[in-house]
Formats: sequence, structure tokens, C-alpha cells
Amino acid sequence: MGMTESQPRRGRPPLAEITDLRTRALGVILRVGYQQASMSQIASEVGLSVRTLHRYFPAKADIVWGGIERSLDALSDGLRHANGELPVIEAITAVVVAVFDQNTDDGAVDRARLRLIATTPELRAARPETFELWRAQLIGFIGDRLGEPAGSLVPWVMGAAVQTTITEALAWWALHERTRGPGEVVEQALGSFNSVTAGLSPPVPSRSGQR
Repeated sequence: MGMTESQPRRGRPPLAEITDLRTRALGVILRVGYQQASMSQIASEVGLSVRTLHRYFPAKADIVWGGIERSLDALSDGLRHANGELPVIEAITAVVVAVFDQNTDDGAVDRARLRLIATTPELRAARPETFELWRAQLIGFIGDRLGEPAGSLVPWVMGAAVQTTITEALAWWALHERTRGPGEVVEQALGSFNSVTAGLSPPVPSRSGQR
């Protein structure tokens, strides 16, 4: 006759449960250790088949990195509507802090996730495409503000520097901070750029066309 209501349901849960699924899977990794936790063990403990778990998280690293995808749209929209009167770094800071304010994940989960990333070289090397798209958005925004193509030197290195600052500030927050939220720490870290970039004007294009 098929499965009765009293039988446990295995397989793909509703999409609304994905955050809970990620939290429980992350809990297994934190308890066992990233290197020691297998996808088979994680699947068993969260009540899924290995095959179904892989549908949600193709690799173990995706469990830890997962959840940042939705931040890309928020960043893109924020940069598109950024305050044009603010210096470039201040404008980026306001947008990035707003993105963190929109994040509804539990703070303890965020801290645990970021601590794992900060202390696990394998995870830092397995950054998802969304991470690179964040960098591309920042480079493009800086290029627009400076009147430079995104692929030219200054937007490229500034965007990479801002991305690295955000990443390292989050790692520091996960490892050391206990009173402030991640947005506050990122805001302070990006504020350190102000002394360097205050009053930065678009560079005069080279006559030779070289950047």
C-alpha cells in the first residue's frame, strides 16, 4: 500500500527546511570535525540518504559555505542603489553592512561556519562561485565610481582588497569577537581604508592607453 504516516520520511525535504538541514549538517561537522565527518555519516544523522544530501550539497564544503548565495542579489541591488555622494569605500561599507543586517541566520551558526572556514585550509581553497561573484561586483562598482574599466588595475586591486578585508574581518569576528555583530566588525575593518582612499579622484587615463 505504500508508506504510512507513522513511517519516517526520507528523501528531499521541502525547500523551507533547507536552513534547518544545513544547520543540523553543520552541527555534525562541528562535533566530529571537518576532516573526520563523511557525507555518509552526515546524511545518516540528519535523516537523509547520501544521494539526497548530495542533491543539496554536492560536496562537504558546500554545507559550510552554503547560504551565501542569497547575499549576492542583496549586494548587487545595494551597490546599484548606493549613495552616490559617499566616498567609494564608505558607500561599499554601507551596502555590505546592510547585507549583513538582512541575514536571518542564527549568529551562533554563522560564527561556527566562519570559524571552520578560518581554520580549515581545505575550506578556504574551496570557495564557491558566489564568493568570486561578490568580488566581481565590488570591482565593477569601484570601476564605475573611478571611471575606469573593471579590468583595469586600480578597480581590480581595490576590489580584491575590499573582498579580502571583508573575509578576514569575518574570520576575526568568528574567532575573537563576543559582543559585536559581524556587520559592525566589517564596518570597522573597511573604515581603515578611509585614510588611504579619502578624496580619491578618478585617475587621468594614460595617453598610451596602458592601465
